[in-house]
Amino acid sequence: MQSIAKNRFSFIPATAEDQQAMLEKIGLDFDEIVGCLAGNACVEGGLRLPDGLTEDQILEKWDALMSRNSAAKKASLLGAGAYMHFIPAVVPHLASLPGFVTAYTPYQPEISQGTLQGLFEFQSFIVELTDMELANCSMYDGASSTAEALLMAHRVKQVDRVFVAASVNPSYLATVQTYLRPHGIVLETIERDENGQVSMKDLESKLSASACSAVLVQSPNYFGVIENLGAIGSVVHAHGALFVESFTEAMALGLLKYGLGTGADIVTGEGQSLGLPMSFGGPHLGIFATRKEFSRQFPGRIVGESIDTQGRTAFVMTLRAREQDIRREKATSNICSNHALNAMTAAIYLGSVGPSGLRALACESAAKLDKLVHGLEATGRFVRVFKEAPVFDEVVLASSISPEDLRSRLAGIPVFPPLALPGGSTPEVAGMPYAYLMCATELLKDSLLEQVVRALS
Repeated sequence: MQSIAKNRFSFIPATAEDQQAMLEKIGLDFDEIVGCLAGNACVEGGLRLPDGLTEDQILEKWDALMSRNSAAKKASLLGAGAYMHFIPAVVPHLASLPGFVTAYTPYQPEISQGTLQGLFEFQSFIVELTDMELANCSMYDGASSTAEALLMAHRVKQVDRVFVAASVNPSYLATVQTYLRPHGIVLETIERDENGQVSMKDLESKLSASACSAVLVQSPNYFGVIENLGAIGSVVHAHGALFVESFTEAMALGLLKYGLGTGADIVTGEGQSLGLPMSFGGPHLGIFATRKEFSRQFPGRIVGESIDTQGRTAFVMTLRAREQDIRREKATSNICSNHALNAMTAAIYLGSVGPSGLRALACESAAKLDKLVHGLEATGRFVRVFKEAPVFDEVVLASSISPEDLRSRLAGIPVFPPLALPGGSTPEVAGMPYAYLMCATELLKDSLLEQVVRALS
């Protein structure tokens, strides 16, 4: 005990002289600090916890507490980066198997074949969906994945400037700025046109005036508008920059064209729609895919397929260029424990719905939004802001109904209300002073949709 007392500060990385100097600075010694705890009822009198309950009593108490909650929401008019979709029961069942839930980084492939194969399948799905040549086995979320893409473009091109579309999700833009600022990379925004899409005139002007590493465009963008990625990619490549395509709604991958066919060098986005619940805002799943020529600049990790000494198919961690695995100054990223379980969940989801199923779900979501918009416009209280632009999953509607009134009208309907956009963020519509980012997915059933329209009419 005496040795313990003598070395009571041994866990602090400071010398005895440092410790004494700190104590003198605050005018106390160690015994006086410990004495501050004297008289604490939690220490001397115990925690005074009630007697334990039996299991059935706990369940009864829990049910009573839960009954005070409002009815569970069945659908959401709120999108803006997270989307409510139906999740087949097989997805959480398989993803919650102990071998997947308890797995950490598969450093030992001989005992991690299940996890490695699942991540390999996830990469294969993402390569197919994004029409790219190489995908990693997930990142934190869509925002950090997009920021990593611009850092990678900077490593490739070595130009301290990037252009980002003004229609990128504001949360993504804030994350991008946080990542780029310490590297001294200048970020300039590209204006949007009257249709809510990237202004080709402003894009051409900025690229002609200044060299840049990359141009980032989100499609569908923050306003739900689908961008002309092919046309943008041609202009970007004509000026020698890399083209980064991003998305927040992974369901769009079932319907829209991305990747090599639209001139993309990097495709990033959010995979939350692929079998992951809303869960109060997370956790999410970062998707990252690129061309093979950039493999040595790739952030994160790559799982590869090989053959073991007995000729059997085997899976291994092929590439890890993060700072924990190589010299820090040579690392491409500091991403650590990626969202591998979420990537596994997404792989199970994609394997369950299949290509035709994903396309059908995307089409159904598009149809629901179209029906909702027509219904709301028919009330005379709503009008589309960007009338000429194609949209997916969400749309900007101007309205004469205030946010407070709108929430009040929807209070008795099991849907989450839409996002009220701040004034000045979209073009003004006469007689419609308010604007909403309205979302609809396949979960907005017709009966529920009709209730929403009636409530807002």
